[in-house]
Amino acid sequence: MPLYRVVRAPAAAAVRAPSDDRTAPEPTALRNVLRFTGLIILLAASGCGVSRDAADRRVRNGVDTTLQVLGQWLVPLQDKAIVAVPARPLWWTSAASMVPEMDGARAAARTYFGRFIDTTGLPPAFAGALVEYAARRGVSKIFDREYFSVNRGRLEGRYFGGFVPRDLRVPLPVEGDGDRALLTLDTLDRFVGRPVFDAILLEFLTSSRGTRPSLDDFVAVASRVGGQDLSWLFDEALKTPRQFDYAITAFDSRQDTDGRFRTTVTVRRLGDGVFRRGVPVVTTFAGGDSVTETFDGRNEQATYEYRSQGPARTASVDPDAFLLLDRNRGNNGVSLDTQSARTAANRWTARWLIWLEDALLTYVALT
Repeated sequence: MPLYRVVRAPAAAAVRAPSDDRTAPEPTALRNVLRFTGLIILLAASGCGVSRDAADRRVRNGVDTTLQVLGQWLVPLQDKAIVAVPARPLWWTSAASMVPEMDGARAAARTYFGRFIDTTGLPPAFAGALVEYAARRGVSKIFDREYFSVNRGRLEGRYFGGFVPRDLRVPLPVEGDGDRALLTLDTLDRFVGRPVFDAILLEFLTSSRGTRPSLDDFVAVASRVGGQDLSWLFDEALKTPRQFDYAITAFDSRQDTDGRFRTTVTVRRLGDGVFRRGVPVVTTFAGGDSVTETFDGRNEQATYEYRSQGPARTASVDPDAFLLLDRNRGNNGVSLDTQSARTAANRWTARWLIWLEDALLTYVALT
């Protein structure tokens, strides 16, 4: 358990780290002083009107958990003092959105990487992606601990100029939102596998400690540890504006005169971005059977034909969504099962009606 004390300060107060972990900073210099085992977290004042005790606990939780995750995953941070300046939190936020926790997690991850390497040699977007990736893994740990479920993210809308939160309760993949650099890291994670990805980051951190690494240095480490040339992925994703888009463009299952079904599936690369490895294409049939093909991501198109006793139900390219750089996932799958479409329509209609009811109640209550 972390040991901490809280000292408040005005929003404009300067932030300075104490020279020793036993030295208490001046109350006018800091908003929070959070003491952990072997280090001090200094959170600069943000000047917001939140319930401070609750906000402090949630931000502290994000900082503490993220540093624990990074210490177990990569290298424990041995510094006595660390300065983390989180962004200004919202006045009021739903608990499941993890906004204050994410605020603290980002601050901890940013300072953590800055302690080990000089990130100025990396593209700003890529350095920010490293911080965001580490912060999301820390917050996922909090979500699992507090809600006993996988953190799928939450979409939090806000009313009245951003004053009142609205938890839309729409599950979103943690990796499914972010800039191109973050999506590249998440794609690499899913492509090579979590153990290999963790080994890549650990090797990059330890081999680059005290230096000013570049993106090419990271690519070289990833290729060496991953056991394959991965430069093509970073060239396509970060050095060009090309867009990845793989789609099922034709899907049909018809019964022949002999009673068997003939199924055709056509997958096509619609974008100019090229994923130079195999992309899985999965076709499912009535009765639960399925067939998996590997589409060469360098090709423009491929058509697969099957003969089966029962009709085909669904066809999808990259069904596990490891290529997160493919931002148009609406064309990745096709279903011939009309019942699924009706179920989805009913669910979204019900959600919209609940949203409308809550919006009207909120409007009436505040007018």
